[in-house]
Amino acid sequence: MVLWLAMKPYSEDLRERIVKARRQGESVIELSKLFGVSKSSVERYCRLHQRTGQCVPRKIGGYRRSRLEGHDKTLQGWIKKKKDMTLVQMQARCLKEMGIRLGINALWHRLDRLNLSYKKNAARRRARPA
Repeated sequence: MVLWLAMKPYSEDLRERIVKARRQGESVIELSKLFGVSKSSVERYCRLHQRTGQCVPRKIGGYRRSRLEGHDKTLQGWIKKKKDMTLVQMQARCLKEMGIRLGINALWHRLDRLNLSYKKNAARRRARPA
């Protein structure tokens, strides 16, 4: 049996103490042992602080905006013109025409959210045995 434990991010205070100690010349290895964090975390906090000036943890979970947000009319137009377009074709078209690189699942979720599903209808199903 595998238990999934959601880990909380380290506090901003701890992150800032790590960055401050690193600026004072402490090594990454010493800091990782002293604060009980991984070496990569120490390096990541220092890079983040250098780039942004702060060490605020990112939000965990929640809604992520779609890269296709704002392109709903374009997607609707494509489907209206070519009803049998595959997701792979739409994915390639998004990259070529809009410069948006995204996965098949992300594309499918956007189409589903817009109720743009285009499943085969009853007239196109295979013949069934009597």
